[in-house]
Amino acid sequence: MAEALDHYGDGVWYDAEYVHIRGDVRYYAAVARGVGGALLELACGTGRLTIPMAQAGPTVVGVDSAPSMLAQARAKRAALAPPERARLSFQSGDMRAVRLGRRFDGVVLAFNTIMHMLTDDDLLAALRTARDHLAADGRFFMDLHTPRPDLLDRDPEARYDPQQMVDPRTGYRYIVTENNRYDARRQINTMRFYYQRVDLRGEAIGAERHTEVQLRVLFPREVDHWMDLAGFRIIEDWDDFERTQPFTGRGGRRVLVAGRR
Repeated sequence: MAEALDHYGDGVWYDAEYVHIRGDVRYYAAVARGVGGALLELACGTGRLTIPMAQAGPTVVGVDSAPSMLAQARAKRAALAPPERARLSFQSGDMRAVRLGRRFDGVVLAFNTIMHMLTDDDLLAALRTARDHLAADGRFFMDLHTPRPDLLDRDPEARYDPQQMVDPRTGYRYIVTENNRYDARRQINTMRFYYQRVDLRGEAIGAERHTEVQLRVLFPREVDHWMDLAGFRIIEDWDDFERTQPFTGRGGRRVLVAGRR
């Protein structure tokens, strides 16, 4: 039986697993350059996006509730040049309830984070946190996965999307696979990620480990409704980070820009 781990319990491991995710980094660095003023990233994790945003010029505050993720973010901040360190800070807080007592020119909620809000109360609370920290003429930036039936209806016993990763602490190589089980009635997609250490020939070494994450599947009209209820108006709505096509709702990425209503 695979050993169960906390998906957000090791910031170093998390960075190694998601090192191949780069498209959103370019987008949010451009967001930071465009906003120009102070930015807040809610659920900033290890600073994967927070740090490039600070490097783009503005003052950036990152907030997260996972101690190991914040520890990794702060370790990376310590390695930055002094001017970049001065523009960047990290704080512990739950995005459903944190209040920093100030407003920002831009607020970021990236990489499907809103999908971790499984209940209506939590979803609305997170969006209201974003709005309460947004300046009157500020912009809220959010991206999330839009449902694709072919991905939700996959065989829950199969394995998909194999990736290689290297543990930076040990140099060990792992094959990462995933599967999911979708509860259509509750709109909850349970994702499980499996980590198998392998040798140079690809042969398994030792026991497999896994993590599990539950995500709320949010359909387009739901997102529109909750954004309105939280006091936002949608200004831009795209299918991709390159903004090559207005949002279609056919499945994939949804990239939103909103203002206070």
